[in-house]
Amino acid sequence: MNGNRVAVIGAGVSGLVGVKTCLEEGLQPVCFEKQQQLGGAWVYDEDGGSDPNGPASVYDKLITNICKENMAYSDFPYPQHVPPFPKRQDVLQYYIDYAEKFNLNKYIKFDTAVVEVTKTADFQETGRWSVRFKHKDGKIETEIFNAVLVCTGMYSSGMVPDYPGKNEFHGQILHGGQFRTGRHFQNKTILVIGSSHSAGDIACMSCDYAKQVYMSMRDGAWIVPRILNGQPADTYVNQRWKDFIPKWIYNYLVKRAMDSSQDWRTLGLQSSKHPAFTKCVMLNDQLPVKIMSGQVTVRSGVERFEGSRVIFDDGSYLEDVDCVICATGYNVKTPFLEENILFDHSNQLELYMNVIPPKLAHPTLAAIGLFRSRGGIGSTVELQVRYAISVFKKEVKLPSRQDMMADILRRKSAIIKHFGGEFQPRILPTTYNDELARAIGALPNIWSLVFSDPILAYHYYFSPAYPPWTRLVGPYSKPDARQRILQCGKDLNRGIELKTVRPGAIKRLDHDDRNGTVFYAFIVLCFMGFFLAVVF
Repeated sequence: MNGNRVAVIGAGVSGLVGVKTCLEEGLQPVCFEKQQQLGGAWVYDEDGGSDPNGPASVYDKLITNICKENMAYSDFPYPQHVPPFPKRQDVLQYYIDYAEKFNLNKYIKFDTAVVEVTKTADFQETGRWSVRFKHKDGKIETEIFNAVLVCTGMYSSGMVPDYPGKNEFHGQILHGGQFRTGRHFQNKTILVIGSSHSAGDIACMSCDYAKQVYMSMRDGAWIVPRILNGQPADTYVNQRWKDFIPKWIYNYLVKRAMDSSQDWRTLGLQSSKHPAFTKCVMLNDQLPVKIMSGQVTVRSGVERFEGSRVIFDDGSYLEDVDCVICATGYNVKTPFLEENILFDHSNQLELYMNVIPPKLAHPTLAAIGLFRSRGGIGSTVELQVRYAISVFKKEVKLPSRQDMMADILRRKSAIIKHFGGEFQPRILPTTYNDELARAIGALPNIWSLVFSDPILAYHYYFSPAYPPWTRLVGPYSKPDARQRILQCGKDLNRGIELKTVRPGAIKRLDHDDRNGTVFYAFIVLCFMGFFLAVVF
């Protein structure tokens, strides 16, 4: 990259860390945000908008599916008073505080929409980009940048299926991104289409107000509570040692656990797909009770609309439906890009390491946050930005275009084989984050930890893969990273302990946990020593 000006498009989860990392790397970021404040999809607007194909936004009573420790960036933890699963207000405040802490606001142009991003006339020699942007007053300007970070995310355009008769439907059709509160559906009959997290949330938030709530699912869903085995589901799932369990054993255990947790057939949620091989997994604590109490009724997939009637693919139908809410996902839209840089000929995302488009003569443009994950995205987009900037600065060397395309095809094929259907970029956050961290030199060496710090070695494999791990070693490592890693599990519940536990109890819990950690660290060290003795 010949120069240090970087355009950052969007001031949401990805864009904020994009600006901060640019500053960390000695670059000059200019961030363009079309809204009047930062936060992206976390900015609440009471008006859901009239366009079902518009961008996503949070609803009023939203609480996160991911715990606060895994939602945080690697070097900026959530405040201790925030509960384990933050409310939307807590999340937005976190990003506001992050921007203030690192003095990011002065690099953001608010109320400024990017109109067009094109290669400059000398792109083949310089890799530079021309960015046209429009201010709130209508004034249009153009500036030249040495690199571009596209941080507009996965949720830029709501996707509403084109059902037969949809345009003649007498009721209202909304996308889930337009939903704000169940109060808007007082005494109405509503149908929620989808088997995602948001579909379950919308159904549960509406049934206290609506006359009746129905849910339409083509193939059911596996519902997972936020708490598994006494801890947040995302911390329970995203631990490194579980990657070493043979897949057939892991899949068997997952299926057995899911089968024993609910009577899925009675609930009307029975899926034909194995829970480890389906996209239809929903984090929800209330839906089974709402179904069993009759407040929500599950129906099969929608086939067509006829007036105010909705007809399902099993031949049944509903009369006098007032509103249909399609929680049916989003399309990735980047209308400001001159060419289809991020997509292949089938309009599927085509990005090396889910970050770098392989078609460019100069890798000076990167897409951040274009993936779906079973964990928090904050630490992942942070690593993507760190990786992208390392590529921009030529500190990380990319393979040949042929090798990049082969890697992209391998990842696509694996996802399609695993989940079936059309390709959607999906990651296992622990594995993918470690891959990015290794590429930029920020992944600890487990063998070094075993002998130098066995307690940390134990946590590396047997504790959740919390974000501060990527600040332990390598560029821009932090001296307090070790303490933060060990503290994450204790800080997770601090927001509720401060309200519910008598003062002395917290200290005793910490002491007991530390003794247990030392014991297990000793066991791990013995196991590693035995392994080395056998192998060598």
